[in-house]
Amino acid sequence: MDGFDLIDLNDPQVLRDLCATPPAPSSGTSTPFIEEFNSNSDSDLELEDEDMEERLHCRRNTEPILRDSIFEVENDNEGDQTINIPANSAWTAGATEFEQLPFTGVTGLQPAMENDSPLDFFNLLVTEDMIEKITQETNRYAAETLRDKTLSPKSRFHKWVATTVEEMWAFFGLIIWMGIIRIDDLDNYCSTDVLFCLPLARSVMTRDRFCLILSFLHLEDNNLQLPKDHPDHDPLFKIRGFVESLRENFKQAYMPGKNIAIDEAIVAWRGHLAFRVYNPDKPDKFGIKVFKLCNSANGYCHNFEFYTGKREASRYGATFDVVDRLIGPYMGCGRTLYVDNYYTSPDLFSHLKQQATLACGTMRLNRKNGPPKSMLHKLKKSDTNTSALTNGNLNLLRFFYKREVNVLTTANGDTKVATGKVNPVTKEPIIKLHAVADYNKYRGAVDQSDQMVSYNAFKRRTLKWWKKTFFHMFMLAVLNSFILYKSTAAKKMSHFVFRRELSKQLLQKAPIPLIPAAKLPDVGESVLFHLTARHFPKTIKPKATSKRPNPQRDCIVCSEPGKRKHIRYECPCCDVGLHIEPCSEIFHTRKDYKRSLKRQLPQE
Repeated sequence: MDGFDLIDLNDPQVLRDLCATPPAPSSGTSTPFIEEFNSNSDSDLELEDEDMEERLHCRRNTEPILRDSIFEVENDNEGDQTINIPANSAWTAGATEFEQLPFTGVTGLQPAMENDSPLDFFNLLVTEDMIEKITQETNRYAAETLRDKTLSPKSRFHKWVATTVEEMWAFFGLIIWMGIIRIDDLDNYCSTDVLFCLPLARSVMTRDRFCLILSFLHLEDNNLQLPKDHPDHDPLFKIRGFVESLRENFKQAYMPGKNIAIDEAIVAWRGHLAFRVYNPDKPDKFGIKVFKLCNSANGYCHNFEFYTGKREASRYGATFDVVDRLIGPYMGCGRTLYVDNYYTSPDLFSHLKQQATLACGTMRLNRKNGPPKSMLHKLKKSDTNTSALTNGNLNLLRFFYKREVNVLTTANGDTKVATGKVNPVTKEPIIKLHAVADYNKYRGAVDQSDQMVSYNAFKRRTLKWWKKTFFHMFMLAVLNSFILYKSTAAKKMSHFVFRRELSKQLLQKAPIPLIPAAKLPDVGESVLFHLTARHFPKTIKPKATSKRPNPQRDCIVCSEPGKRKHIRYECPCCDVGLHIEPCSEIFHTRKDYKRSLKRQLPQE
């Protein structure tokens, strides 16, 4: 019709433009029905099929699962209005060459180190005060549990005695050691079978003692926890004190460099939990989500925040608020942040640039204040050129590589650089956009941190989510201490050797001294130790606490069920009781010594 422009109300971008355009002065009418489309949440139309799958998944489970998507964390609550983001100019074709901000921040290890042992670096993050509190709360919880519980006569809880700080350090030393020596069954760590031959665990504490500490392990006083219906209820109360102390130590011990990255990590958990999430892109699909800020140069985790469900958000969305909280202490000195499309938005990048912080990340095209849809033509596989859009403050770079890729940046223009790699088919050098090359180089810091934590994880089945999370954060502290050591210490060592030496130093704090290294059996390449090493039978010596002056043991060769034969001699290397003749010779020369003895008996 003449004089009228047709408007497609099914186009979300057209509706946003209508909401952002003020009514003409001569117009006496308004369009209030448009307001319901002017949502501040960054919905992603491409995830509709995934939402349908999630709804079907929730029907099959008794407990709802929080989907790890933009729909779960952003809402339209106006919230905090203190952040002032300048309005972006109109988008035009082309790219703006931004001036690089000089990096003026402080980086590296902050406290001066007198010693450079692994334990010294670990104590920067996990302090003596933190272990003292864990010891105190563990003893408190054990006393309250045993006071209100009726025990059976054979319960191992009868053996409980209050633990000490030194024993707790040794306990955590065993936790690190068990991440190095991985055995599925916990009993086999203390087994006397020659196939395992691990006397270290038995020399530090018995299996029952280790299991008792693990059962009563506690970080906070349960009496101070508020009920779930209380407005100040904290879902992370069980570990809140520990993780807050850990976060402060992470931030104070080491300052990040110029390039940092933010992403989410998953602490694996499939049990019932109100804030458990589902993320199909992670190796552990179900678990507790942790937002982490890591240094791109070495993967050191500087800051983190647990996701415990929806919370009141600002008018820019919850993901905007998460990034602003994590990067807050490190803004204003020329750093560059790298994020994926879950966090990237024009509002966030404009806010960071206003705070002298650059940013780069892939972006979803339906983000608020992005380019109008009329300028976003769909890219095809045959497109080889890069298209760029700019509003003078942000650059949106678009290209096709296996699929359509959109990169929003305030740090780079549309210049290209050589990656140093060669195409294996055409033998031509691979050239990429400078923004894409930097994104690929600095974006994976959080994934690197999670991968290295998984190498030394203490994975034991438990019914308590907070224990799983606690051990994950404890191993993260071990990794961070290794990164501190690697970046400053003169003597270099691998991650494996660092954990091994740290475990040794913690185990030396055990109340009972360890077995000297010379007396530990060296199995070597043979699992039949009793056939290969040198053996000298000796008289059994009484222990300091024993009342028997002449202690005896059962002979491992000739003793049978119901027919025990005591002897005063033993082989200290094999740690078994033996008769001098003929049992000692048979045991040290025959693989099946029981059958060999029976063959010799009729001949005598």
